[in-house]
Amino acid sequence: MLSRSRPRPIIGFFLLVLTSSILLFFTLLNALSEHLVAFIVFLPFVAFFAYVLVREFNQALNTSNSYFLFSRPASYDFIATFIGAVLTYLIIQGAGTGAVVASGLIGVLAALLVPSYGVPVFCGSFFGMCAHALFGVFPFMIGALIASMVFVVTKDVMNGFGGKLGTIAFTPALFIPLIFEGGFLAGDRYGIQEGAALVVASVLGAVLTYLISIRLTRGPVFASGFIGLLSGLVLPIVFGSFGGTLAVAAFGASFVGMSSPERLKDERFIMLGGLMFGLIFVFSAPYFTGSGGKLGTIAFVSAIMFHGLLLLFPRVKSLKERKGNG
Repeated sequence: MLSRSRPRPIIGFFLLVLTSSILLFFTLLNALSEHLVAFIVFLPFVAFFAYVLVREFNQALNTSNSYFLFSRPASYDFIATFIGAVLTYLIIQGAGTGAVVASGLIGVLAALLVPSYGVPVFCGSFFGMCAHALFGVFPFMIGALIASMVFVVTKDVMNGFGGKLGTIAFTPALFIPLIFEGGFLAGDRYGIQEGAALVVASVLGAVLTYLISIRLTRGPVFASGFIGLLSGLVLPIVFGSFGGTLAVAAFGASFVGMSSPERLKDERFIMLGGLMFGLIFVFSAPYFTGSGGKLGTIAFVSAIMFHGLLLLFPRVKSLKERKGNG
């Protein structure tokens, strides 16, 4: 029987909160400077985000570890995450594929060939998406090792939220470029038409992933990997150079679609989560470019926001019913 060793879940919780909160902060900062209406729209969802974090922290305090930190199962997860990162890096480097295609391919293959370790392998692939211009081989290997450890540490907290795996990868990707390379790549800024197209791609990516994962029962890793592979291959052909950006948005939003029904109960909330992903994707574009896991972190924040809405809505409804009865 495993003991209730609380430090590991709590550390894992705060690592996820730290990285996701940093990305959300810079998103809000950019929205405030560029589009005040968007900033105002974000604010209630930030409250939902904070509400869920408080609830999840209370759960982390009483979470039992599924395995010991230095046990054999933990080492297998560690190795699987590391292998996923390295394989994705090598595919991009050797085959010259885009990061979306490489990670999507790893996800599909992991789901089909090693389903028991599909989740850690897919998680590693998100760190493997790091831009090679940003990460040399040595910094990349250090980051892959850290991401693998973070996967083990966060094993038992905040499960079911799409994008958690990317947030794990974003943890080292957020700091290593600052330590070894001095910063990130130059970010993009999108006009209204481009932003609208990215939001549409995000909604489609999220909903299609959920349909494949839940309705077709193929599982979240295969579903997201398939959407990444499909969008990465097709959209650049159809839409030219901007198609690659659309593929990035669709793949990133597919992580929202990986959410469990216990977190986002049906396609309506997945669609809303995809919409929020698209908005955050656009307003966070100038920051952290080239860092693996950024897409998943956006999805993680988006899924948490709408889970918060789901949690709070029954309370609002019950208040209305009480007023009506009064």
